[in-house]
Amino acid sequence: MFIELLLATIKASLMDAIKMSDAAADKAALRWRSIEHFLDPHGFIMNSDVRALCGVPAAMANRILARLVKEEKLIKCRIGGHWAYHKL
Repeated sequence: MFIELLLATIKASLMDAIKMSDAAADKAALRWRSIEHFLDPHGFIMNSDVRALCGVPAAMANRILARLVKEEKLIKCRIGGHWAYHKL
């Protein structure tokens, strides 16, 4: 009886983890689409633009941009003494 309850609890925890993982992937895809739409007319994006588009603090905007550079969706460069990101 105890083992069945324990297994049911573990299964429920794993299902919750899977749902959270899917939600994070959806959020990342939505953020990428917003950034892509911004890049079309502007050509480049900065941390402040990501903060405004995604409603996140500066540190999260840095992580988003760093992940997109790592995924080779963006390239990092300097514009007017500030970091900016161009689409590859």
